[in-house]
Amino acid sequence: MTVNNPKPPRLAEKFLSWYCKPSLLEDLQGDLNEYFDRNVKTKGVRQAKLIYILDVFKFMRLYTIRKPEFVNTLINWIMLGSYVKTSGRNIMRNKLFSFINIAGLSVSLLVGMLLIGLLNDIHSYDQFHEKKNHIYRVISNYQYLDQVDEQWYASSAPKAGKLIKESVPGVQDAALFHSWANNDLKTGDKVIPLQGHWANEALFTVFTFPLVQGNAATALKEPFSLVLTEDVAIKVFGTTDAINKTVTMGEHEYTITGVAKNLPEFSHIKFEMLVSLSTRPVTEKEQYEKYELSWDNMWQGYTYLLLAPDTDLTTLQQNLDNLAVEQNKTIKNAKITLKLQPLNDIALSPQMNNAFGTTMNIKDVWIAGVLAIIVIISACFNYTNLSIARALKRAREIGVRKSIGATKRQVFSQFMVESVLIALAGLVIASVLFVVIKPFFLSIDSSVQSMIKLNLSLVSVLYFIALTLATGLLAGFLPAVFFTRIEAIKVLRSGMDLKLFKNLNMRKVLIVSQFTVSLAFIAATVIGYKQYKHFISFDLGFATENIINVRLQGNKPELIRKEFESIPEIEMISQSKVTAGIGYYYGGSMKYKNPLDSSHINHNTIDANYIPLHKHKLIAGKNFNPAKRDEPSGEKIGEAIVSENILDHFKIGDEKRDRRNYSP
Repeated sequence: MTVNNPKPPRLAEKFLSWYCKPSLLEDLQGDLNEYFDRNVKTKGVRQAKLIYILDVFKFMRLYTIRKPEFVNTLINWIMLGSYVKTSGRNIMRNKLFSFINIAGLSVSLLVGMLLIGLLNDIHSYDQFHEKKNHIYRVISNYQYLDQVDEQWYASSAPKAGKLIKESVPGVQDAALFHSWANNDLKTGDKVIPLQGHWANEALFTVFTFPLVQGNAATALKEPFSLVLTEDVAIKVFGTTDAINKTVTMGEHEYTITGVAKNLPEFSHIKFEMLVSLSTRPVTEKEQYEKYELSWDNMWQGYTYLLLAPDTDLTTLQQNLDNLAVEQNKTIKNAKITLKLQPLNDIALSPQMNNAFGTTMNIKDVWIAGVLAIIVIISACFNYTNLSIARALKRAREIGVRKSIGATKRQVFSQFMVESVLIALAGLVIASVLFVVIKPFFLSIDSSVQSMIKLNLSLVSVLYFIALTLATGLLAGFLPAVFFTRIEAIKVLRSGMDLKLFKNLNMRKVLIVSQFTVSLAFIAATVIGYKQYKHFISFDLGFATENIINVRLQGNKPELIRKEFESIPEIEMISQSKVTAGIGYYYGGSMKYKNPLDSSHINHNTIDANYIPLHKHKLIAGKNFNPAKRDEPSGEKIGEAIVSENILDHFKIGDEKRDRRNYSP
């Protein structure tokens, strides 16, 4: 039979561990256990346990009781207050040093704040949609013959959207758009130009655009249905109660079937009105059946898919590839590829052709981020170098503090607090600069101004504070480590021996690093400025001075021309389908002699005034004739003016150029 050795009372042991200082606990507990074992042998188990309990209470004295946690916390706060007070005195005592550091950190924080505000706005796009994580846009790539084109288009063929919805598993619904529904809306004596899109009834199922009036399931189902936003409804009718009211647009009447809430600021889909997509087969019957439903008409349609939560994207992409392979057989000399793009990635994505709404290229954000990091690091180096420059004075101060008992941790904390205080002072100045410079920053580019707002919010303010603390800690880390390693005796004897490495002085290393970063930043700034000047002063090959481009927005050009001709300051008016020199272009196929040999060329549709207005130079031939020109047989022909590149490409040379041989 085995007899267990008696043990001290468990509650008494726990109580001892709770109140006793950790440094004394092991020795005191060992002595009590030894007394307990001896008392068990001489006085019995019960009496030994009673004596153990009494001894636990007996040793509960001031020198054995551990300090409560709140006392340690209180001491830490008191020390922090002391650090803040001491740091404040140092900042005020060394005004020039403090001013230079605060100014440098404020500029770097301003750059960081602008970047944070930009990223915060971009990542806020489309986050209001309830099903945002399951919405994907179908984007397209168009390859003509064997020409490799890596450019993706945000648009896709309407036929693709319909086939995907009908035949691809995992797709719950598909919102289909057709761009350029911009038109004048007429009611009574009012004529109001509006911008919008053609859309199908699935729009309100896929996206979260709540209606304040109307049925979301049927608002865009029937032909000649129209949905307005709240502001537009008030502008047109004076109230949002506009259901079943009629308006005229073009040659047809439309019925208001819904009034949507005003769009959130951060939505890449913008509209003032939505017109039912089912209207187009009625109003554009011939064009719709002949052209819009073709597989290679991928220029004005947009498809957004709502996927089931458990949809496998790899399988879905394979199905899209199979669909594209099958449909590519219906077109000649071209191949179209489809791909999915998450809704959350649209606002910040590589630049695409036919972009639906304003987007920002992720490369631009990376460039801005790198520049911000360079500026912040340069400011941190500046702070470190100035701190090391004052090493002799501060080293003696630290030597004295260490000689009277200051620990390395306290010295380190002192310098970190001082650095953070300077950074916080920089944040105050940076906040003022942020408000002042914001409108100038937004006006750099019109697309930036339409996409980014830089409005302050609680989230952005918290990010600003976090950036400030991180910058302050980063700037103060090296000086804090440097001064922490100082030995009091050596410094008080001679403060000149301050080495980071054996043969390198810390200050030299940091100064070289700072100059390297600063020169790199200056070089990048100069190059960027020269590129900018090059872009705005680049010779486009035609005149642009004193020429204003006016977008017609669906209005009749004859009426606009008549109004402009009545203004005496306007000397000449011309019309074109595309505004040259802004990055937008329109293309098609051109053939010469061989009907099987064609090339893709970019072209513009212009009137006879376009050439003289922009002062283009003709090296051969003549300008368009304003009057219509017909062949003797009565057959109408077109006129084309081509560039020298076209002549070189088709090897036309000096031979007689018969305009009837061109087939653009």
